[in-house]
Amino acid sequence: METVRFLQQQPLFGGVGDAATQAIMQLMRPQEFAAGEVIVHEGDDGDSLFVICSGTVEVLKACPTAADPLGKRIAVLGVGDVFGEMELIDMQHRSASIRTLEPVRVLALDNGSLFRVYESDPPTFTLIVMNLARELSRRLRCIDDLAVRSPGTAAPATSD
Repeated sequence: METVRFLQQQPLFGGVGDAATQAIMQLMRPQEFAAGEVIVHEGDDGDSLFVICSGTVEVLKACPTAADPLGKRIAVLGVGDVFGEMELIDMQHRSASIRTLEPVRVLALDNGSLFRVYESDPPTFTLIVMNLARELSRRLRCIDDLAVRSPGTAAPATSD
């Protein structure tokens, strides 16, 4: 029941009921990775999203000027964050590499399992897809905010 509550507290599974969350948990694969391990490589085929249960990872994007061969760090993700979701939506190659910064535990949900949710529980599938869309929208807005502010430019002032 503890894992059910954990998942329900994450944006991807917000609003999903207990029975549906338990059914989805049965479809998820727990995986563990050591510190410094690459979980996914940019450009690889992918068919799973990952929910971080413990630890932190860095998101790396290929960049010819980066000192790290995997690329430049563009984000750090922690407990409750999701990665790999884009490949479930657009069925393209991995858009970035993910490397652990410490030991990490994740729950992986592959495309076939998500399709089983679609077949068996369309309302829950719809809720998860809407939650996924919200998360992607949130991330896009953050990137938009970063693009508007160039280095050395102060953030817009706020009024009270």
